Amino acid sequence: MRRISLFTGIAAVLLSALVGYTYKLHIEQQKRAPAQPPASIKAGYEAKAPSGWFELKSDPRTNKPIVQVKAKSFEATVDPSTFELHGLALRLYNKSGASYTYVKSSKALYDERSGMLRSQGPVHILMNVPADQDAENPKEAAKLVRVTTSGIVYNTKTGKASTDQPASFVFPQGDGQAVGADYDPNQQQLHLKSQVSLDWIGNGPVARKMHVETADLVYNEAQQKVYLSPWSKLQRQAMTIQAGNSVVTLKDGVLQQIDADHAAGTENRDGRQTDYSAAQMTALFDGDGNLVEIVGTGNARVVATEKGSRTTITGDRADLRFQIESEQQPDGKTRENSVLHEVLADGHAVAESVPIPQPGAQLAETRILRSDHIQLEMKPGGQEVQEIRSPTEAQVEFKPNRPGQAHRILNASHLEIVYGGGSYVAGFRAWKVATRTEKPGGAEPALTWSDEMLAKFQPNTNQIATIRQSGHFRYRDGTRKASADQAFLQQVINRMTLTGHARVSDDNGSTLADAIVMNQASGDMDASGHVVSTHNPNPRQKPGTSMLDGTKTMQASAERMRTRDKNTKVQYDGDAVIWQGANRIAASTIDIDRSARTLQATGHVVSQLVDNKPEKAGDPPIFTVVRAPDLLYRDDTRVALYTGGVKLTRGKMVIDAKQVKAFLTPNNGTNNGNSSLDHAFADGDVRVTQTLASGRTRTGTSKHCEYYTKNGKVVLKGGLPQLADSYKGITKGRQLTYYSDSDQLLVDGVKKQLAFTRMEKK
Repeated sequence: MRRISLFTGIAAVLLSALVGYTYKLHIEQQKRAPAQPPASIKAGYEAKAPSGWFELKSDPRTNKPIVQVKAKSFEATVDPSTFELHGLALRLYNKSGASYTYVKSSKALYDERSGMLRSQGPVHILMNVPADQDAENPKEAAKLVRVTTSGIVYNTKTGKASTDQPASFVFPQGDGQAVGADYDPNQQQLHLKSQVSLDWIGNGPVARKMHVETADLVYNEAQQKVYLSPWSKLQRQAMTIQAGNSVVTLKDGVLQQIDADHAAGTENRDGRQTDYSAAQMTALFDGDGNLVEIVGTGNARVVATEKGSRTTITGDRADLRFQIESEQQPDGKTRENSVLHEVLADGHAVAESVPIPQPGAQLAETRILRSDHIQLEMKPGGQEVQEIRSPTEAQVEFKPNRPGQAHRILNASHLEIVYGGGSYVAGFRAWKVATRTEKPGGAEPALTWSDEMLAKFQPNTNQIATIRQSGHFRYRDGTRKASADQAFLQQVINRMTLTGHARVSDDNGSTLADAIVMNQASGDMDASGHVVSTHNPNPRQKPGTSMLDGTKTMQASAERMRTRDKNTKVQYDGDAVIWQGANRIAASTIDIDRSARTLQATGHVVSQLVDNKPEKAGDPPIFTVVRAPDLLYRDDTRVALYTGGVKLTRGKMVIDAKQVKAFLTPNNGTNNGNSSLDHAFADGDVRVTQTLASGRTRTGTSKHCEYYTKNGKVVLKGGLPQLADSYKGITKGRQLTYYSDSDQLLVDGVKKQLAFTRMEKK
């Protein structure tokens, strides 16, 4: 690009023509009248110039040529101070005399009074011709810088040259054209006035040339800077930059830097378009002229559009960094390309990725990343995104684009997003995370917190597949809260798994376990490992004394717990225990159906019921303990059915039977809450044992037994009932009724003496 200074040759042409012409005039005047002042040349006077090159000026010290001239002829015009030169050719040698600039013009006019020399017709200039070579040799000329223009005006007093005519130039690293040009040799400054078009090839192949267009170009040779105004356009391969004022900096003739105001660039390669803009933009090049970096400041913006999405990055500053990659050509040769490698955005940076609808694919959410610092890394080849990182506090927003999608916001101390094939997101990782999920329908948002989050996406969809949050995980969704060491969300089925000190709570109660699995859509939950749960009382339910008293807090422990149908069905499995105050049930498995108001326990069932009020103030509480393989309780009938071989213990009374029906105290307001157990029916190989305080025992047997807690009444019937009293002997009858709190005995409903008595020795 430095060769643009070849316009200095235009000035040199004019200067040489002037020197040569005035010198010849001086020689003629000396010949005619050596002692007289020079006379004016008559109009129309014409003279032929000597053939061959004439040494017009040489260095007196080195005797090397400075200017050589060759012309066909010259003549004076109507104005005696104006002369016309024909067939002019000049050699302008450099200081060492090793090379020269060759200038050729068919006609030139010189005004002696104004000192202005004007060319007529085309002017051809050849730069840096070796001193031992002929500029007229076509082969030699093809290697050098060539300029063609016309209408040049040269000021002999200032050394400035100018033209308002079109000028074209060719140099080893490019070519160009413009309309109108000025050159000031004192400032070493070239000014192209309008319609400037320049192709800069540099040291690489023609395919990598940079095309420059502008309305006004000023080149300062000393500074090696090119100023473009008031607009500029720079195009290289698939990249185009349009801007206001621009400055191009060279170094040893190689493109080094471009600074542009209000710049907007575009790169379109292999179906992927990248647009960038900024109030000020700087492009940096390496020593071979390869683009290595673009820096934009002030409303910086980068937009990458590809098949599946459009990503826009904005910030106070954007930095696009390029890698130089070698590309194999069809002819077997390699060439270097500047390939986008990294994008850095700083200061109020935002990266927004908008999905582009694709046939057969559901539209994903729009992703917006906000941070003071955003780093985007491209895959090799620069066609797809590899990773987006934010080393400082960041926010990611997932905006829904179709019904059913949730609106999510994630805040983190720092994060990174990894992309898979086709620039689809593969996953992201964030630290010190807080999330907010706003569900469709206006429900309360779900909130989470954790030390770290790892999300994975479904391949080629930009749809979240799983999210893993670890380290002090917390969760809140309306009244439901959760915490754990780690949480794992399966987005497709909306299932969350909590592990390590897992805890879930809501208005209904809480659950602690080693692991808890929740279906967030249905509310179903599975807990395992050291499960402890609490079910809060229902404030709308009336007080009662049943096994499932909804007015009291119910607690439970087990190895496993399952809840279904909005927590109305609960199963405790593995050493299960549930309790309300002193009332408790233990079993291998306990199932509670709150809708059906039933409780079922299986495997080593042990139930404990405590009377609500003792018989007398100050008396200890009375417990009813029942052991059986199975238990079924219905709250509508307030009956607990124990089966599989039952043992009921109440105070000093024990009832053994194949099954026992325990009738709990009716909740009718007439029992004064005296007892949780009202009465019990035992069936099948019944055996009733009572131990009195004196050591006296009573043992009753029958097929059926009825026991009433209010008055201690025991009824034995079926299967030859028998009552054995260690003090009074044995009584048999069709039906035996006795009262455990007294010695009263009824046989077949009539108070009698023993029907069959075997007296014991005293």
